[in-house]
Amino acid sequence: MYIIPSSFNDFIAPDCNRAAFIQNYLKAAGLEAPILQMEGKNHIYVKFPQSQYNPTFRIKTVIAHYDRFPGSPGANDNSAAVFCLLEWAAQLASLASPAFHNIRLIFTDGEELGAAGGVAEQGAFPLAQVFRRLGITNDDIFVFDCMGRGDVPILTQTILPPKAPALFLKDFSTLEQRAASLLQTSANGRWFSLPCNYSDNASFIANGIPAVAITMLPSAEVTVVTRGESPLTWQVLHTAGDNLASLTPQSFEIFHNILNNLAALKTLA
Repeated sequence: MYIIPSSFNDFIAPDCNRAAFIQNYLKAAGLEAPILQMEGKNHIYVKFPQSQYNPTFRIKTVIAHYDRFPGSPGANDNSAAVFCLLEWAAQLASLASPAFHNIRLIFTDGEELGAAGGVAEQGAFPLAQVFRRLGITNDDIFVFDCMGRGDVPILTQTILPPKAPALFLKDFSTLEQRAASLLQTSANGRWFSLPCNYSDNASFIANGIPAVAITMLPSAEVTVVTRGESPLTWQVLHTAGDNLASLTPQSFEIFHNILNNLAALKTLA
């Protein structure tokens, strides 16, 4: 059984400098994590050794926002996902050649701004613009948000732009199928595809780059969503109730299983 480390409490403390926490955690694992400043937001890019990449296979870009809604501990939104990704990054850093993982890991800032101002206000929007400008449009992009409560991974159903190019639609469908296969393998077939709020995937989709979002829910709340109602897990987001007590350690175990399978996934470039 996964035990949430005591340092997680430090990460969700009101006065935590979360960017510094992430950088220090990664530094202790031997990883550089420079800040990418874009339009007032501080994204964090994890620099894995170049030997851990193989150009024969696709890059898998993994994204999770580390900002939180003002006044909320943000335990599930999005500290749980970030913390698991930090643990995973430390694990990946220890891989010795010829092992490789092809993971590009970015912690984003400013995701919560999109709730009020729209997708263009998300911190990831200028990041996606940079991806587009640099021609980084063929990565498999996985966005993880609110992964700390529940036992059922959820692949977010995405409403795509009505006039999206045929190639984009084809590439998005292929990525979605890969994500579904990943969840099928990682959660013993217990996963769902449901309508959920957008995360940073919206910024990439708005810039013509396919991206999928994955979250987690308790099995009892899945039927609530299928009825068109809001589950408790979503009701406590952005409130004081999004705290340590609301999390379920089993979620961390399932998420780590997803991440380990994602690292092992190899798709020809």
